[in-house]
Amino acid sequence: PLQGFKIPLSLLLLLLPPSAPFSAPLPPTGPPTGPPTGPPGPPRGGPPRQSATQKLLDIAFSSAFNALYLFDRTPTPDSSKNLRVLWTRALLNSQGRLDDDAAYHLLPRGSRRLVTGWRSRLLRLSDKFDWIVDRTEFIDGRLKSFLESTEGMGERQVVLLGSGYDTRPLRSAALHNLTFFEVDLPAVIDTKMSLVNRYLSLRSGETADTRYLPVDLNKYAAPGTSVMADLAASCGLDASSKPTMVVCEAVMFYLSPQAVANIFGDVFKSDAEAF
Repeated sequence: PLQGFKIPLSLLLLLLPPSAPFSAPLPPTGPPTGPPTGPPGPPRGGPPRQSATQKLLDIAFSSAFNALYLFDRTPTPDSSKNLRVLWTRALLNSQGRLDDDAAYHLLPRGSRRLVTGWRSRLLRLSDKFDWIVDRTEFIDGRLKSFLESTEGMGERQVVLLGSGYDTRPLRSAALHNLTFFEVDLPAVIDTKMSLVNRYLSLRSGETADTRYLPVDLNKYAAPGTSVMADLAASCGLDASSKPTMVVCEAVMFYLSPQAVANIFGDVFKSDAEAF
């Protein structure tokens, strides 16, 4: 995973055992469901198990990101994974590979200069990170098509399942008749709101109408639960009559298989005019 980087990595490598290989993630496995000689059960869901080396890298990255927020008044973001994506997007924006100026302004003022100017050229990311560019451009393109096709139909709705630190509500501030609904863990939502509030106060900026549902999406593995119903009850989502787009970006592999099945079944039951 380190192939292609063009910056010295000696400091990071000091954290690794001398003989530690960079191994691929282990596939998830489920518990046996039958007799000892029977086949294994279904996948357990969630992200793949990590090797010892990957766990060490996670510790190293988490420590580094905590240092970047050492003198920042905003609570340290809850997840190093969300944080890595935010910093990566800001760096890709500085390098002209991604159009996401909002990502840069969500970073701490004291340390975000690390991803600007000559520093951004030194931190040229591996081509392996092109998937972030491709994923962003694809979803942004689908969002643009959705908004163009529903122009003049009144209020449009965009649901972000596992929203993390998504910047689309900030990047869509100039658009009218558009409401975003962000769904993620309570700690993620709390930090996202703090980051956005600081962004708006320092830049006198605006954001699209955004409503938040703090919840663990694995909750929807239980029978009789519905994320769309919870969004309707708590946030005013109306997917039965208003054009609605649902975005699931890099979240489903964190959920149990039953939660994924129930959420998709719930989403596709909608009879919105455009979905």
